[in-house]
Amino acid sequence: MRKLPHLLLTPILLLSIAFSALAQNSAPPRQQQAEAEKAFKRGNALMEKRKPEEALVHYQKALAILPNEPTILFNGGMAAFAGKDYILAADLWNRLKTLDPLDWHTRTKLVQVYQAMDKLADRDKERGELFEMWKAGKPAELREQFEYCRDQFEVKGQKVMVFEHFELKGPRALRYVFSVLNKNEDGEEFRISLGSYDVTNSVWRVTKNPPPKADERLFHLDRYTQNSHATLGMYFPEPSYDEVRAIVIQALQNKPAP
Repeated sequence: MRKLPHLLLTPILLLSIAFSALAQNSAPPRQQQAEAEKAFKRGNALMEKRKPEEALVHYQKALAILPNEPTILFNGGMAAFAGKDYILAADLWNRLKTLDPLDWHTRTKLVQVYQAMDKLADRDKERGELFEMWKAGKPAELREQFEYCRDQFEVKGQKVMVFEHFELKGPRALRYVFSVLNKNEDGEEFRISLGSYDVTNSVWRVTKNPPPKADERLFHLDRYTQNSHATLGMYFPEPSYDEVRAIVIQALQNKPAP
């Protein structure tokens, strides 16, 4: 199975704090800068040990000195999110979004945290803006991406990371990939994907009566392991993300699909 991006599995930025005009109107005294960097590095070390609540304490110490430092805001949000303090995570990432509206990584985190908070209107607004940024190619780095991490949740103690593709593309086009992580959370144990493959659609177009329109597609939900494949359902029209999410959660709970 595929190896997940390291940034997503260990989503902290192990960097020295870089003071910028964007982040700070005037740099604090050197001693305070040193204290902030020490607290920041301590927070990173605790995140590496998967102790987000403890890490957050140190990030907050750093933010008390450098309240507009992007790297601390981002990592502080990661620690708050991992500790399920979603209100704080949303606050920190919104502050970062205000500082740098083109930071697309922050946009993806806001989509995730609003999902966790069940604030679906805010989630959809952030997602819509992210897609507009991708279409416009601003920043250029974003346009090079074919997917982003849309959601994170747990089912029966297993971590699930959801990736949404920006467009249906290729003969085996995918919309969502639900990556169920292994126990070490450094790779994928198996995945469930919603796709719309050319071969499946060609058969559907021949057999469906009345024939589908040219822009209509059949979607299917599939479970892939290292050595097996099973189709969990066929869908027309395309189901919403919330519908697919509910079906996947039921499947992971070994319950019948709705």
